[in-house]
Amino acid sequence: MYFNGDYIPESKPIFGTYDTAQMWGYSVSDTLRTFNKKLHGASDHLSRLSDSCSAANIDFDISSSALRDILLHVIEKNTPLVDPKDEFLIITYIIGNWDFGKSTASDYSPSRLLIHCSTIDFEKHAKFFIEGQKVRTSSIKQIPCESIPSMIKHRSRMHFVLADKEVKTIEPDSSPLLLDYDKNISESIYANFFIVNGNTIQTPPTKNILPGITRKKIINIAQQMGFDVEEKNLTLDDAHSAEEAFFTSTSRIITPISSIDGIPIGKTIPGESTQKLLTEYSKNVGVDIMAQFLQS
Repeated sequence: MYFNGDYIPESKPIFGTYDTAQMWGYSVSDTLRTFNKKLHGASDHLSRLSDSCSAANIDFDISSSALRDILLHVIEKNTPLVDPKDEFLIITYIIGNWDFGKSTASDYSPSRLLIHCSTIDFEKHAKFFIEGQKVRTSSIKQIPCESIPSMIKHRSRMHFVLADKEVKTIEPDSSPLLLDYDKNISESIYANFFIVNGNTIQTPPTKNILPGITRKKIINIAQQMGFDVEEKNLTLDDAHSAEEAFFTSTSRIITPISSIDGIPIGKTIPGESTQKLLTEYSKNVGVDIMAQFLQS
């Protein structure tokens, strides 16, 4: 991994007991994946990382081009350590410049950069392309954008942990779907949410969700394919009555949803439209995404 100027083994401890990231969660991050060991969507991810820093009032002075070079070096250094078929999931953290009890901003410690990567566990996630993802609505609400702006991809994620633990006690292997305080659907703990009815694809607006990079790409692809795409508030009734539903995320790109709150969604996994989107995205990256997960 890379930490503040050095490439070091991931096993090396880097945080002290009172570290800002550990004690206060004052850090932002972004996650990229590779296809054929090449960075995918790096410009969009680095732009969002910069936007997260600005919105979170984190000073960070490494340019996007320099940051991209570090990411490429991390891939280069880790590639000999993994199987040729493996792909990387790379997480970049920027730990905020802040210290408890300091009287002025000039006394804060400087922000720090941490980048680590792992291989995508294709075998573990393959079942979601065969069986679909079970989804449960959580009683835990999405953090309102008035508290933490939704555009910040932050690491203060206890609400996601609580939601995930809650739904798994109800239905093992399920993933939570969080509502906002107006009872509209927001997102899951790692993914944006979509439903399909006929030729129309709908997804929640960005007010109370992280504006996902894969979400944006799927919207563009769907429009190019002739789908009508609507960004609108969605209720649970909308979700429960959908013909298809899926998540989008960096690692899996598209995850078909098989049920929501125990109600079956669609007749096949993936649904017809979901499969078309997955096929088209695969063409764009030059990799059969589903086959890559099912290879094991």
